[in-house]
Amino acid sequence: MFIMVVITVPMLMMTSCKTTKSVVNVPGDQRSRSPFGDVYEVPAAENDTEEYFGATGIASGPKTQMGSLQLIALTNAQNMIRQKMQHAYKGMVDDYMNAIGNNAGTDIQNEVERGGRQIIDAIVKETQASKGPVFSAVDEKGNVTCFLGIRISKKATADKIADNVSEDEELKIKFKAELFRQKMKDAFKEYKENK
Repeated sequence: MFIMVVITVPMLMMTSCKTTKSVVNVPGDQRSRSPFGDVYEVPAAENDTEEYFGATGIASGPKTQMGSLQLIALTNAQNMIRQKMQHAYKGMVDDYMNAIGNNAGTDIQNEVERGGRQIIDAIVKETQASKGPVFSAVDEKGNVTCFLGIRISKKATADKIADNVSEDEELKIKFKAELFRQKMKDAFKEYKENK
């Protein structure tokens, strides 16, 4: 009895005016899938630094909708940066509440978190592109990919949140504004997205 085993490797054909080139699509090999050739960096990339929260929004669609793709990429970047900022802020509030003692209570912690989230949302909504937009080449289906980077100052965000929370009359009794402001600046400065 004869058993035949066939192993198939997907092939991707790339053509140009002068030559035809076959590229073997090996699982895990990203070079053959990148719309930018052997480039591995995202265009218009904004990463977290000690001074800034950064995010890069990406949107794909028809080349006739490039304006809309910019808005979608901006919204995508804003959502990513909002999540990072809220994560860093929540961790800082927990740390701050431990520093001033548990007698502050859950109500005050919830109020501080809510106030900070509102300020973060307002700051994020006002962001504009710091890099880009950068568009990929038009693919065979007539689509492009838009890349757009944004960044937000960690210090300015910490100051706005601390100023807003310290103005709340109900929180003034148990609120230590300078400790809060310093803990927030430290937490934001140390926060970097896991790469």
